[in-house]
Amino acid sequence: MQTLMQPVIMPVQEFSQCLKQILAGRKISASELARMMAYKSRNSIFRILDEKGGHSARQAFYDRLTGEDPLDLSEQERQALGQALEVSRVGEHVFMSNRAMRELLMSAGMETEGKRVRIDAFNRPEDPGFHMGLAEMARNRKAYIAITGCCDRAIFNALRERIYKTDVTCDVKVTHLIYTGEEEIVNNISAIQPLLYCDFYTAYCVEPGVFGREREALYRQNCIHVQTLDQDGTWYWQSFALADKGVFIPLGRKTQAPQDCFSRYFAEDLKRMPLLKAEFSGKNGLENYLSYTESCRKLEMNRAIYTIKLDVPFPCIHPDILLPCVQEDFWNMAGEKAAEVKAAFRQIHLERWENIFEKKKSTHIICSQEAMARFARSGRLSDHVFVIRTYTPRERVQILMHLRAQARENPNFSLYFFKAGFEPMLTEIGLYEGEGTLINKPYTHYDLAGDHAEAIIAQKEFCQRYKEFFIKDLLERSVISQEETLAYMDALIEMAQKA
Repeated sequence: MQTLMQPVIMPVQEFSQCLKQILAGRKISASELARMMAYKSRNSIFRILDEKGGHSARQAFYDRLTGEDPLDLSEQERQALGQALEVSRVGEHVFMSNRAMRELLMSAGMETEGKRVRIDAFNRPEDPGFHMGLAEMARNRKAYIAITGCCDRAIFNALRERIYKTDVTCDVKVTHLIYTGEEEIVNNISAIQPLLYCDFYTAYCVEPGVFGREREALYRQNCIHVQTLDQDGTWYWQSFALADKGVFIPLGRKTQAPQDCFSRYFAEDLKRMPLLKAEFSGKNGLENYLSYTESCRKLEMNRAIYTIKLDVPFPCIHPDILLPCVQEDFWNMAGEKAAEVKAAFRQIHLERWENIFEKKKSTHIICSQEAMARFARSGRLSDHVFVIRTYTPRERVQILMHLRAQARENPNFSLYFFKAGFEPMLTEIGLYEGEGTLINKPYTHYDLAGDHAEAIIAQKEFCQRYKEFFIKDLLERSVISQEETLAYMDALIEMAQKA
């Protein structure tokens, strides 16, 4: 069974095209298929093959065809027909956007090496590949990398693999110009996930229509420009163009160049390109955590929220439960001001809690059944804050009972669970409407001095695509019913009571 997190990559076809291809391969006519399926009129088949009749008719035909199976379909053909049915339902553009969104959810935060990228340098196969070239670059004193386009995950995996290492002493900065047209934005943001959270990576939006066609075309070219300062104090410049998927060609040989060529070429235009992401993170310490919590409050306040979360969202836990779970060592850092700091934390978190359940704008949360069961049994959240002890069975019951009551009674609060068989998400993502989409590194412990990372994608087209995906794809096809949700909440409460 195809799951949310493992999309099958096949050619994009409408349902009629896919069916015609299968029939042609078997040399079966539409009239013959009608007889095989005992249709009274072959016109029903012709309407399907002409992409007419609407989605309900195609769905009914697909269910009958795959159920009776007169064509003895292979598993690949069944999957191809299922994908084609969805393409006909939503259109090719939305289908591709939704598929890219699934890939983002599947792989955001992953640090796997992935596919290799190579450089065809002057037709000399002995020249170093892309990975080796990056490793050589990282041995310099400084390296400035300017990227236009190149939104291929393999490239960004390679950049992370070679640059994001503790033994790399080179001062590296990556500036990326990303085209944000509706036909590309979701795929582009999915591709940059390996570097999204890195502090040396800055992405700018090339918004459609801001520049003339020629200028926009320049920034949509798939190129990488590398400027390095070697150990002897000499600046060098070299550019590469993406000639094919995973294959770069150099645009000339490496040459000496003045310092900061990139700024000279692009500085003025950068002023017209908004940043792709905003961040809020910092270092450990009470003041930083207080500031971080306040930033979260501002982000959430009086906004419609559409979020995918493994288990219980932090602001859904009342401060009367949360604060006693915080280890005393954390408050002791404030010394004589501990009571004052604790009161400030309580007030901010209370406002977050009240906002979630009392604001007049909707909150939609999709959780994993498996992760919520793990919390009910263990008292540990997938993103359990490192200064908070395990929640007791009594505290778990209080949290779960309140969520159940809100899900049943509150018209502005909706809780969902993914259907059984769906893979757990490898990221957490939420739209705070009017502000941006927050992407969290998965399984964080909120150690701001550690590997905690998150980014807010403020780009409007991406936010709109995510909202449409959330409402029209996930909520319509991928979650259990409200009745099943309330029954599962009862089961979770029982699990916590028996823990």
